Amino acid sequence: MVRLDSKIIFSKLGHITGLEINTVLQNGHTYFGKIKSVTSDFITLSDARSHLHKIAISDIYEVIYDKEDVKTFDPAVI
Repeated sequence: MVRLDSKIIFSKLGHITGLEINTVLQNGHTYFGKIKSVTSDFITLSDARSHLHKIAISDIYEVIYDKEDVKTFDPAVI
């Protein structure tokens, strides 16, 4: 498992879509879904019910994903 601090989410995942991630917020809530988009200000996820969640990067504590999953998207991200 890889854990990314909110400060480096955009630089590591800004060009990836479709990767399944857990997004842990500062308040402890967690969202699970596939990345739809990442900007320097927001990450947008699609959950298992295809609902979109636009989350401010400033609200995120960390993002967690399986390093084996990301290899199919971009080996340089690991």
